[in-house]
Amino acid sequence: MKKPPFFDHFTNDKAPFIVGGIVAGALGLWVIGKITSPLVSPYIKDACRSYLGEDMAALRQQTQPAVVEMARLARGNITKRINTVGLLHANAEVTLRSEMAGRINEIRFKEGEEVQKGDALIMFEDADLRAEVESAQAELTLRQADFDRMTKLQLARIESVKKYDEAKAGFEAAKARLDKAQATLDKATINAPFDGIIGFIDIDPGSFVQTAQDLVKLVDTTPIYADFKIPEKHLHDIAVGQLAEIKLDGFPEEKFIATVEAIDSSVDPVSHSIAVRATIPNDDNKLRSGLYANVSLIIGEKPDALLVPESALVRDGNRELIYVVHEGRAQLVPVVTGTRENAMVEIISNLREGLNVVTAGQVKLYSGKTVTSQGPKPEDLLKALATKSDKEKITPQAQSDTTNKESPPKAKASDVDDQKATETPKADAAQPEPKKD
Repeated sequence: MKKPPFFDHFTNDKAPFIVGGIVAGALGLWVIGKITSPLVSPYIKDACRSYLGEDMAALRQQTQPAVVEMARLARGNITKRINTVGLLHANAEVTLRSEMAGRINEIRFKEGEEVQKGDALIMFEDADLRAEVESAQAELTLRQADFDRMTKLQLARIESVKKYDEAKAGFEAAKARLDKAQATLDKATINAPFDGIIGFIDIDPGSFVQTAQDLVKLVDTTPIYADFKIPEKHLHDIAVGQLAEIKLDGFPEEKFIATVEAIDSSVDPVSHSIAVRATIPNDDNKLRSGLYANVSLIIGEKPDALLVPESALVRDGNRELIYVVHEGRAQLVPVVTGTRENAMVEIISNLREGLNVVTAGQVKLYSGKTVTSQGPKPEDLLKALATKSDKEKITPQAQSDTTNKESPPKAKASDVDDQKATETPKADAAQPEPKKD
């Protein structure tokens, strides 16, 4: 093997210089370290302590049990529901418009008040219309007199049938002109078509309006309807007369009960849903048309559902999981959920009755983590209550006798151990564990 040319520079006469340079470099580094060590060493020590402290804290955190809140799986009643959204619609709603062009003479209502069917709401200037009615009435009176006279003459065979027919036609035409004039006069007054609440009006007396111009809105909200849609797969579950719970953003603390009144005759081919209409009494006119509604339609009841608080669920993408506590350790179990009601959720598969599940503190957990329940256990509370009742049974005389004794008798070691065993329940007995499969 050929020797690299780099080693040709290291000859025997240069060896003392190389060794001297290495020794001088090492000596220089030692001197620099001695000078800078008082300045650098505190930072190095702090870094080491911090690193070691974090490792120890993490190790202690891993070994210590996590404090969580737990609940026991139990069976109970839960209603089967279909949750959807909808809108509130009034029982009757109309926008009143002018049927003629004219000037408004009088407005006879206050905005936002209740009006009755037939109440006069808006009056137009109608002096010319009344004059036309009076003229038509006078003409009708004249034509009726002519017709009556011709009727008598014709019966006496004095006048011809032709003149009788002409008199009759004149009377009928005059009557029609009067009816027309009266109808035109009636259009000068806008009446309420039904009972309801009147809205706002943007015109004032003296304003000139055109034919078919919007004037004011009248709404009847007693009762009020909740219109919503449900998927076609639930078509066999719905029926007239079912109840639905309605929640509104405008009344967050209230719940309104509606009754299904009608189901649409066909399914929407685009959304594959069917429209449903429910009725809310609304006797106090609290609800208004157009409100957004959260609808929960009750379609059945399950009397023996496995229930757990909804806070026990942990989501991982599309999966739902629950931490189950067994022998003091938490295990993450995937579950299939069903109906939800009043912060409770139905568990369909993978769990059984009697298991303890974590309802708070899941962030600190992983599968296999040891856990302990927060707060006193039920058994501890019962024993504390029993101890308190035993103390209350001691009479004042017995308490004074105990106080007057100079020294209490010493208890044996076995008695002390028995007393400790009685006062301090074992952890395994305090927390009942589920039966093993």
